[in-house]
Amino acid sequence: MKKFLTTAIALMAFLSVAQSAQAATVEGSIDVIAYGPGKLTGPGIDCGSGATDCAESASWDDGQAAPVATLTVTATKPGYEITSWGNCPTRPSMSVCQVPYSASPKQVIAWFFDVQPPSVFINGYTPKGRDFVNVQVQTSDNDKVTKVEYLLDDEVVLTKTSDFGMTDIDTSQATEGDHTIQVRAWDDNHNSTLSVQHTIEVDHTAPRVELVDPVAATNGDSVSFALAFPDGGVWNSYCALQKKGETKPLPDPDDENTYCWDDAPYTAAVTDEGAWEFVVEATDSVGNETRVVHEFVVDRTAPEAAFTGGPDEGSEVGAGEVTFAWSANDGLPLTQACVWDHGEAGECDGSATGDLAPGRHAFKVVLTDQAGNQTVLARTFTVKEPDADPDPSDRTAPAVKLVAPKQTVKTARKKLRLKVRCNEACSGKVVVKGKRGVKFSGRVSLAKAGVAKLKLRPTAKVRRRLATISTRALRTGRSRSLALTATANLRDLAGNVGKASLKFKVGA
Repeated sequence: MKKFLTTAIALMAFLSVAQSAQAATVEGSIDVIAYGPGKLTGPGIDCGSGATDCAESASWDDGQAAPVATLTVTATKPGYEITSWGNCPTRPSMSVCQVPYSASPKQVIAWFFDVQPPSVFINGYTPKGRDFVNVQVQTSDNDKVTKVEYLLDDEVVLTKTSDFGMTDIDTSQATEGDHTIQVRAWDDNHNSTLSVQHTIEVDHTAPRVELVDPVAATNGDSVSFALAFPDGGVWNSYCALQKKGETKPLPDPDDENTYCWDDAPYTAAVTDEGAWEFVVEATDSVGNETRVVHEFVVDRTAPEAAFTGGPDEGSEVGAGEVTFAWSANDGLPLTQACVWDHGEAGECDGSATGDLAPGRHAFKVVLTDQAGNQTVLARTFTVKEPDADPDPSDRTAPAVKLVAPKQTVKTARKKLRLKVRCNEACSGKVVVKGKRGVKFSGRVSLAKAGVAKLKLRPTAKVRRRLATISTRALRTGRSRSLALTATANLRDLAGNVGKASLKFKVGA
């Protein structure tokens, strides 16, 4: 037993000496790299952002576990964080890496990137626009804002890489109504921020401008025009008078009178006769413009007019109806008013007939053109007392005959010639009618048997219809005559009535 114990002790001593003879030292190193604004720190390591202790070594016995280096990261610039590790086997957290040493060198890498998005907001904008709206933007970032996107109705319509402060967004193709605007800011690391959304209104409709009873013609030295803005919304309005064919700038920097509004008529002087234009330009708050051009005439010349039928001045006429006829010419529309014996004026057109008592009478026709110029035709005459009662034994109607000389529509526009024959003293009326409202009329008065040569003048309305017939014939190249029917009703001194009619044609 003693021998056995001695042997065991010797064996254990031998094994201990053998083990000590076999143990060895192991050496290892760790290199660290920091990309971006950040640092790695640990035992013997302080690396990045200017610090240069970026390596550490350690040694250990071969039979022992390798030591572990604990590395901690810290960003050195606001907004930056570690985003990834390289060769980090164990990460208790994103900011801590545990790396065991080994006999072969190890390299640990930490990447720091900007993770903070920019700040952006719209600090001013145009709430209403036509072709564009102005947007004012304020941005900031921990590093740098690289671009700003401008969104209309959630779609990017413009991108800028500088000068973000003030920008116009194109709305020329946008529909009318409400739309939304936003901006999105980006930095170098593709971080982005979207601003609050704002609503704008797009308006492409020009304001309505109306002229209130505009002047068509005037004979005055000045003229006035009143404006109306039925829908409101007019921001500025300017007016001017110009000769037709001229163009005046609006607003005119040399004429303070170009500003006008709907609260008072616009009045300006007109010097020369002729064609003029009143021009008004109105804009709304976003620049939509309405331009109205109204033509008018300055005319200070009275109408040309002359009697063509009726009693001469100071003459005597027989009892019965009295008819006056006249011609009138003017470049503007005319109104005609007739007055018998200072009575009330009545409308008339080219002729007037009155049934007057015996005695002295007066007739007047006032012709007024659209500009207010007037011409007055006047005659005084006397209606004789009627003849003595006719012979009651005379029951025979007078023999009446009508003859129409050859003539054309063109000549009939001035006068229609007709001959009326009666076999005794007679008087009465002759009427000539045709299609399309063509009508002539005249009076006949024969003191004895004979022939009355009538020149029947048409009214202005009939002259226009005859002119239309002539124009159509020229345009079509087809000669078309105008069929007319003349009817005469003449009364002799005994009151017997003789009638006659004649159908004839006048060439085109």
